[in-house]
Amino acid sequence: MLSLTVKLPHEPFSIKIMVSAHETFNDIRQSILDLPSTIQYTCFSLWFNNAKLNDFLELHSVEGIHDGATLELREEAYNDREVRAHVLKVRDIIGLVSTKNDSIVGLSAGLSALSTIEESVQGYKNRTSEMAHPMSDFDLNAPPVLQQLLPPAEPSRPACIKSLGLSQWNPPPPNLRLRGHLLYLQVLSLEGAVHHITADISGFYTSNSSNQKFDPSPRKGAGKAFHAHSLLVLLQELSPLFKEELIAWQTTLGQRDPLTVYNPTNALLAAPWLARPAPTPTPDISRSQEQLLVGGSDNLDTVRDWNEDLQSTREMPRSNIQERILRERLLNKLYYDFTEAAAKGAVLIARDEVPALNPNEAWDAQIFLYNGIFFSYGADGIGTFAKEGGDPAARYAVGKDLAGVRFVNQLDVDGICPLCTVIVDYCGRRIVAQSPVPGIFRQREDGSNQIVYGGVDSRDVIANDPSFEPIFEKIAESLHLKRHTVWDKDGKPTELVTSVETKGLEGTDGRKYILDMYRITPLDIEFLDEFGEATVAYPHKMAVLRPEAVEEWWKDQVRAWIAEESEKLKSEGKEAKIVYKTENGSQTNEATEPTPETEKTDENSAAPTETIEISGFKYALNPDAFAGQVPVTEEDKAAYASDAAEVRKVSKYITETLIPNLLADLQSGSVSVPLDSSQVTKLLHKRGINMRYLGKLVAAVTESAGDRLASFKTLLVHEIILRASKYVINGILKPLPVGIVPFAAVHVFNSILGSKLNADPTIEIDAQLVSLYADQTGGPDFGFANLSAAEIQELIADEALKRFRYTLPERWVHEIRPVQLFREMSIKLGFQWRMKNYLFEKPLADDIPEDTDEVKHVNGMPYPKTNGKGSGKHKKQNGHKREAFPVAPTPPATTFVADDLLNILPVIKDSAMKSQLAEEAVEAGRISIMQGQKELGVELLLESLSLHEQVYGIIHPEVARTYSQLSMIYSGLDDKPAAADFARKAVLIAERTIGLDSCETVLMYLSLALCEHSNGNSYLALAYIRHAFSIWQIITGEGHPDTVTTMNNVAVMLQSLQEYHDSRQWFEASLALCRSIFGDHSINAATLYFQLAQALVLTQDSHGAVKKMRDAYTIFLNELGPDDKNTKESEGWLEQLTQSAVHHARQAKEVQNRKARKLGVVAGASRATVGGTASIGISVASATATSSSEKKGASQILPSSINTKSIEELVKYIGGNN
Repeated sequence: MLSLTVKLPHEPFSIKIMVSAHETFNDIRQSILDLPSTIQYTCFSLWFNNAKLNDFLELHSVEGIHDGATLELREEAYNDREVRAHVLKVRDIIGLVSTKNDSIVGLSAGLSALSTIEESVQGYKNRTSEMAHPMSDFDLNAPPVLQQLLPPAEPSRPACIKSLGLSQWNPPPPNLRLRGHLLYLQVLSLEGAVHHITADISGFYTSNSSNQKFDPSPRKGAGKAFHAHSLLVLLQELSPLFKEELIAWQTTLGQRDPLTVYNPTNALLAAPWLARPAPTPTPDISRSQEQLLVGGSDNLDTVRDWNEDLQSTREMPRSNIQERILRERLLNKLYYDFTEAAAKGAVLIARDEVPALNPNEAWDAQIFLYNGIFFSYGADGIGTFAKEGGDPAARYAVGKDLAGVRFVNQLDVDGICPLCTVIVDYCGRRIVAQSPVPGIFRQREDGSNQIVYGGVDSRDVIANDPSFEPIFEKIAESLHLKRHTVWDKDGKPTELVTSVETKGLEGTDGRKYILDMYRITPLDIEFLDEFGEATVAYPHKMAVLRPEAVEEWWKDQVRAWIAEESEKLKSEGKEAKIVYKTENGSQTNEATEPTPETEKTDENSAAPTETIEISGFKYALNPDAFAGQVPVTEEDKAAYASDAAEVRKVSKYITETLIPNLLADLQSGSVSVPLDSSQVTKLLHKRGINMRYLGKLVAAVTESAGDRLASFKTLLVHEIILRASKYVINGILKPLPVGIVPFAAVHVFNSILGSKLNADPTIEIDAQLVSLYADQTGGPDFGFANLSAAEIQELIADEALKRFRYTLPERWVHEIRPVQLFREMSIKLGFQWRMKNYLFEKPLADDIPEDTDEVKHVNGMPYPKTNGKGSGKHKKQNGHKREAFPVAPTPPATTFVADDLLNILPVIKDSAMKSQLAEEAVEAGRISIMQGQKELGVELLLESLSLHEQVYGIIHPEVARTYSQLSMIYSGLDDKPAAADFARKAVLIAERTIGLDSCETVLMYLSLALCEHSNGNSYLALAYIRHAFSIWQIITGEGHPDTVTTMNNVAVMLQSLQEYHDSRQWFEASLALCRSIFGDHSINAATLYFQLAQALVLTQDSHGAVKKMRDAYTIFLNELGPDDKNTKESEGWLEQLTQSAVHHARQAKEVQNRKARKLGVVAGASRATVGGTASIGISVASATATSSSEKKGASQILPSSINTKSIEELVKYIGGNN
C-alpha cells in the first residue's frame, strides 16, 4: 500500500489517501469523488510532475510515484455531459434526488439494523438499563413479530435548498453555446430567494435572468463572489442557511459507518418484502427533469450497443493479473448495467407501455426492442414447444437457457460469444431480455441461414460448420458430452458435439455466437417415463438432468476406473501414482477423492511405480438420447441404444444414490438442515437434485421420534406448497392488467394464508376499473374474483401433485406455517406489503389488540429500558422515534386488503459471471495457511479481498461473502479483533445487498456474535443473537435443529457474564429442544446434559448437577463405549460431583446439628437439604459471603479443560464434535 498526498485548489488544500500500487488513477478519482472533504470536485484531472495522468494507467506504471509522492488535482473545463453529471451529484448531496431506479429497487431498500443494535447495548454496559442483559426478557415461545423486520426509521434528511433544476430558458441559443454556455439553472433557497445560474465551460455563475427576463450575463455585487467552478461552492456563497444545513448533514454522515452510506455500483440494493409506505413527496418541480439530466436532450447517453460492448470486453487481453482484473471489472459492470436496463424495460413491457415489433401477433408471441435490448415472452406463442408441453415447456426452457448462458460465461471459452441474458418475472409474466445478435433481423445475401451449427427449422436441417467444432468441443468436454450422430428429416446423419438444440450462429460482425442452451445435458428419462404419461402427467417433457448430477456420476465412474486400474497394477506387482495432465502439459496430483486402494502406500516398498493419468479416462453422454432421434442403420441403432442406456443409468443415479446420500448426510449432521426455501433450493441443486423430486424426497424421509429429518420433511412440504402456490398465482395474474393485479393477489393470499380467519373471503374490485375493461373485446378475465378459497386451494393441490408428485392432505391449508409461507411467497413474487402484524386466524377475545401509539417490541431489537427519569413508556430510546402502527380494535374481515400491497418488484435472474481471479486468490490463501505458510496465506487473503472490491465494488453480495470467509479464517488464526472487524463489515454489506432477513445475513450475525464474545464483548454478542433470533423466528419458525446450538451459545455467553440463573434456563431450553429433535439418548443430548450439569453447579444445585451428569455419562457409555474421551471425562466429573455432594451434605447436617444443640432442639433429618447448600468445593464460611464471591468461587470449580475453552471450542464441544 502507498500513502499519497493530493494537492487541492481549495480548502483543505491537500488530502492523504492510501492506495495499492496496482490501482488505476481512475480508482483514485473515484475515491476523491466519495470523500466528504472533496465532494465539490467532479470535473478534474490528476497531474504528476506537471504531466497529466491517464485515468486508466496503474500507479506502478508511472515512473517516480512511490510512497509519499504528491499528486495534483486540477479543475478542468466542463462539457455538456460533465456539467449534467455535476448537477446530478449536487442534487444528490443536498437530498433532492428521488429514489434511483424506483421501478426495480423498491421501498425501504438497502437498510441496515446493525448500528441500531450497537447503540442499544450502551445501556447494559454502563448499567443504566433495568434489564441485566439483552436476552433478559426474550421469550422463546412468543410468536414472530413482523414489525421487527425493519429497523427504526431514520430521521428525515434536512433540506439544504427548496428547489434546484433546469430553468425555462434552456437550451442555450447557438450564439451563446459558442461562448461556452451549457445549461441554465434556477435555484430556490431556504431564505426564499430565487437565483438564476448559468453553467458554462468555466463553472457556474449567478446571472441577471429572472422568470420574466432572459439575461445570462454575470451578476455583479460589491465584495460578493458570484462565480465558482463547483455549483456546491456557489450555493454556499448565495445562501447562509444552505451552508449551515449542509455542514450539519455532512457531520451526521461522518458519524455513520461509510458502508451504510455508499451506494453500490454493481449491485441492486435489497428491498424487504415488508416495507414502509413511500414518504410524502416534497414539492420539487425539477424532480421530473432528472431524466433529461441523465440522458441529455437527445437521450443518447443511455443508448448502448450492448452486444458490441460485451463482446469487445470479452476479447480484452488477459495475459497477466492486471489485465484480468480490468477485464473482469468491466465485464461485471457491463452485466450489472444490462441487468438494470433489462429489468426496467421488462417492467414497461409488462405494463403495455412499449409497442411491439409485431403487433398483429398474439400477445405471448410479440417481440420488443427497447433501449437496445431484445425482449420476448417466456411462452410458446408460435408453437415451438407444442410437442413438449406448450407454455410450461417454454417457461422451463428459457430458465434452462439462462443457466446454460451462465455456465458458458463462467467457463469463459475464447472464440465463442454468449449473449447478455436476463429473465424478469413480473406480475405473472416471464420476460426474456437479450442483447441482439448483429444481423439477426436480416437474411444473408446468398439467402442461407445464419445458423451454421445445430438444428435449423425445428431440426429439419442439421448444420455443422467445422469452424465451430473446436470451440463447442471445449464446452462439451466440461459437460461430459460425447460426439454423437443426429439425423435430419431425410435421415441424413450429421455429427455434433453438443445437443442438436444448441445452435451456433455467425453474426454479421464475423463473431461466433451460441444460442438456445436449454438442453446442454441429457433428458431425465427415468422421471419422464414414470410421470410423463401418468394419469396426472408432468406438465412438460423438457425435464433435463442438472450438470451437478452428471458431474457426480462422472466422478463415480472415475473412482471406479481408478480402482480397477490400480488393482491391475497391484496384481502385476506395481504401485499406482494418480496424476492429471493439464492443458499446458504439466502433471498434477488429481483432486478426485482417492479410493482405499490408492491411499495405501508402502514407503519402504521397492515395487516400481506406474502413472495412472486421469485425463486418459474417457466417458461422456449423448445429450440427444431419448430426444426424438431416429437412427437409420443397424450400427447407428446399436450405438444409439448404448448411449440411451448410459443416460438412463445417470437418471436412475438421482433416486438410487444422490437422494439417499443427501438424506444420510442430513441425518448424520455432516450437512446442515436448510433454514428456508432459498437454502433448500441451493442444497438440492448443489447435490444435482432437481426440484421436481421434492415429492420423492418427502417419501424417502422416514419420520420418527427425535429424527433429525423431521424438520427437513417439514421444509420439503412447505416448499411444495410454496411452489405450487406460485404457479397458481402466476397463472391468475398473467393475463391481467397491472392495475387489477393487487386485487387478484390479495384474494389469492387471503384464500391461502387467511383461511383460518375467513374461510370464504371475497374481493371487491374498483368498479371504475371493471367498467373500463368490461366492453373491450379480448379484455382481461375477472373470473378470479369468483374463485372461492376452496377452489384456489384445490388448484394448488393439483399443481403439487402434477409438478412434485405429492398429494397434499385434505386440510393442508390448516397445517401451513403462515408467517413463513407469507414471507416466501412475497419474495418469489416480488411483492412488498405494508409493515404491520397480520392476523392469520381468529384471535381470542383477550388477544384482540387495542389502539396503541407504541409498538410492542416483543423479541425484537434489544432496546434497554433506562433507569433515568420518566416512565420510559413514551420516551425516545437511543434517539429513534418509536413508530406507531394503527391496529383495529376488532379483527378485520380478511387478513389482507388491496391497500396492504404497496409495491410489486421484478424478480430478476441474470447470467453474470463471478470473478475467477478473486476466487483463485481465496483458495490459494487457504492452501497456504493449511501448509503452514501463515504470512503468505494472510497476504493472499487480503489480496483476494482487494480483488473482490476492485471487480465488484465495495457494496456487493460477493464482497460480503468474502468478508465472512475472511472472518472465519482469521478466527481460526486466533486474530480475534480482525475476525470481528471482517464479520461486522460482512453483516453491514449483506443486510444492504442480500437482505435484512436473508439466511446468509442471519448466519453472519451469529458468526459476528461469536467473534465479539471471543473479544470479551458479550453484551454486544447477545444483542446480535437476540436480533438474529427475532429474524430466525420469521424465517424458519420453531424446532429447527440449528436452534439448539444457538441457544447453547447464549447460555455459554451468559455464564461468562456470571448470569448463572439465566444461563441455566437457556441450557434447559436447549436440552428440551434437543431431546425433541434428536431423541433422549442422542450424543447431542448427552453433551447438553453435560453442559447443564455444569450450569447447575454454578446455581448451587449440586443434586441436580449429579443427576444430569449421570444422564450424560450413561448416554456416552451406551453410545460411544467406555474408552471414549467424552465417556471418561463425564465419568470423572460424575465422581467429583458425587463426592462433593456427599461431603457438603454431611457438612450441612453437622452445621444443622450444632445449631440444634445450641438451641436445645433436636435436628430432624429432613432439614438437612442438599439443594440449599453451598456449591461443590466451597467452605461453609464462604457460602455466607456476598453473591459475587459465590459466583467467583463457583466458577473456579470448573476443571481447567473447561475453564480455558474458547467460545469456538465450546461451540464445537456442544455440537458433539469434540
